[in-house]
Amino acid sequence: LNGTAAWTSGFTPETSAYVATTVQDLTLISTSTPAEATATTGDLVVLIENAEGTATLGTDIKGYISRNGNANYSTAVTWVDEGSWGTNKKILTARGIDLSSLAGTTDMRYKITTHNQSAGSKETRIHATSLGWS
Repeated sequence: LNGTAAWTSGFTPETSAYVATTVQDLTLISTSTPAEATATTGDLVVLIENAEGTATLGTDIKGYISRNGNANYSTAVTWVDEGSWGTNKKILTARGIDLSSLAGTTDMRYKITTHNQSAGSKETRIHATSLGWS
């Protein structure tokens, strides 16, 4: 536009921040982190925000652990609600997940999926994750 206004009249800028009108289910897969030895158990911690509605643990948000990269994940972990870290924000943990029957040994990853997301009725935001193993 070379420094020239595209509209000089009939234009009203928005007064509030842009908000997406489409909410989608998502799948987050971490990058690979090598363990020093074969992992037999895993721990997963997730900080979520219920921006709209409330996520049902194990239904609307699921977590999995792999010791074989992006393959051979555990069954869905059982989340424990450890409390809040702010308004509509929850700390979810899954500790001592048995990985001994999974293929692989030291290529650690997690996968987190959200389900049933819908604008205005259920919007789950993921703010932080942590994966540990032994």
